[in-house]
Amino acid sequence: MAVEHLVIAGKSGVGKSTTAANLSAALAETGKRVLLVGYDSHWSSTSVLRGGNDLIPLPGWLGEEAPLYALGHAGALCLELGTALKSGAATENDILTHPLIAGYDPEYVLHDTAGEPAGSFKLPAGIEGLSRLLAVTSADMCALQAVNDLFAWFNTIAAAECRFGGVVANNLSGPLYEAIVSDFASQTAAVISATVPRSIMVSVSDFYSQTLLQSAPFSHVSFAYRKLARSLVRGMESRRPRPLSREALSSWAQKWGDIISELETGVVNGGLGI
Repeated sequence: MAVEHLVIAGKSGVGKSTTAANLSAALAETGKRVLLVGYDSHWSSTSVLRGGNDLIPLPGWLGEEAPLYALGHAGALCLELGTALKSGAATENDILTHPLIAGYDPEYVLHDTAGEPAGSFKLPAGIEGLSRLLAVTSADMCALQAVNDLFAWFNTIAAAECRFGGVVANNLSGPLYEAIVSDFASQTAAVISATVPRSIMVSVSDFYSQTLLQSAPFSHVSFAYRKLARSLVRGMESRRPRPLSREALSSWAQKWGDIISELETGVVNGGLGI
C-alpha cells in the first residue's frame, strides 16, 4: 500500500505526543509498519513508544546533527529530528528517503508536529502522497481556539491535498467537557474521531516509559486509541470542517461561560436560582 501520512496537530500541552505515540502503538499492533516522527528539540515525542531503547544517530548521516532513531513497541520505528533541520543542510525529504527509513518501508508515518496551529501552519515538508490531519483538543478554551485556527488554515489552498481525519477530544473529565467539545464540533461541522477520557494511567505510562496500550491494555483509554486506529485503517472519510469567525467564537464561548457559571453557582442570568 502507498504510505499514508497522519499529521497530529493542536495546542502545545494538549496531549499531541501522547496521542501520536499511542496511536502509533495501536496501528503497529494491527501489524502495520509505523514510523513516528517527532519534531521536539528535546527528542521526547517518541519516549513512551520506544520505552527503554536508546536513540542512536541515523547511520551514514553527513549533516551537522544527525536525526536519531530507535525501535519501538510492536515493531514501530521512532525517529526524532530534533534540530537536524535547523541548519538548512538537509530537508525532511532527505531524512524520510534515508536507506534505513526506506528499507523499513512504513505504511503509516505519524508526524507529532511542534508549535501552535495558526494561519501560518504548514504541513511537514517531507509529506508526499496521502495525508490526513488529526486535530487534538481538550475542552479548554485556548485549545479550542487553536483548533479553530487550524480549521481556518485547513480551508486554504495550502491544505487542498490534505484530508481531515477528525477531532481527537483528549483528556476529558466528564459529560460537561464532552458536551463542550461536541458542541464546538457541531458548530464547525467537524467529526469527532475519538474521545479519550482523563486517566491517571497516562501518568503511570509516562513513569513506566510505556505506551498506555502496554501499561493499561484493557483500559477505556487504550480502547479509544485502538478504535481510532481501526477507523484510520478502514480509511474513514470526514468532511472538511469550517472555522468559526472571531465574533461567532466569542459568542459561543460566552454561552458556555454562562452555562458553566450557572451550574457552579446555582444562579442563572437575571439573578434567579436554579
